[in-house]
Amino acid sequence: MRVGVLASGDTAVRAAHSLAAHPTVDEVVVIGPARSRSFRVVPDAGECDILVGSGAGAPARARKLEVPLLWDGETAEEGVMAWGAAPVGLALALAAREPDPRIVAAAHPDFEEGSDHQVRFPDPVGSVKVADATFAGRRVALAHSPDRFAACLAVGAERMVTIVDDGAFLSGIALAASIDTLNGEPVAVWDRALPYLQAASAMGLVMADDR
Repeated sequence: MRVGVLASGDTAVRAAHSLAAHPTVDEVVVIGPARSRSFRVVPDAGECDILVGSGAGAPARARKLEVPLLWDGETAEEGVMAWGAAPVGLALALAAREPDPRIVAAAHPDFEEGSDHQVRFPDPVGSVKVADATFAGRRVALAHSPDRFAACLAVGAERMVTIVDDGAFLSGIALAASIDTLNGEPVAVWDRALPYLQAASAMGLVMADDR
């Protein structure tokens, strides 16, 4: 599989590096106009099987290039084959594997400060105030991380499952891991939670549980 990267910011670039080492990917290229020291830059997406991009403008650009997209946005849009591939989507994927998730939360340096109630994330994020929100119509608690680390948390009836890592690194892998959710139909990453989480783990994220 050849993956084309829409050079739309740090998250997409980090995702490209994770995808380059993934066993299902033959080559990663960058769609120009762009510069890259790590990947071949191509003028169009004609040789690509899938595109990866972040940010609000990625779906429209992918439609113009006429190649399906892996995206970190929260909604199904025309031409997007996998969406929700972001830290919040990663938390929802953790929750999807639990029979009775009571808390689904994510903390990230890029999120705004919350004021609704406290949630305890693993160190070094710790206990922070969260904002009750929704992502793709699903309830989540979002928090601003006080340092460079990000965390995803799902608390179920029998265990707590967490991921903690550098925020930028986690965002990049959350996007890149959506490559393994592809099954021919558009899908949210949490609807194919097991292959998504397995890919994220293979790309370097460590998941821990506390029964």
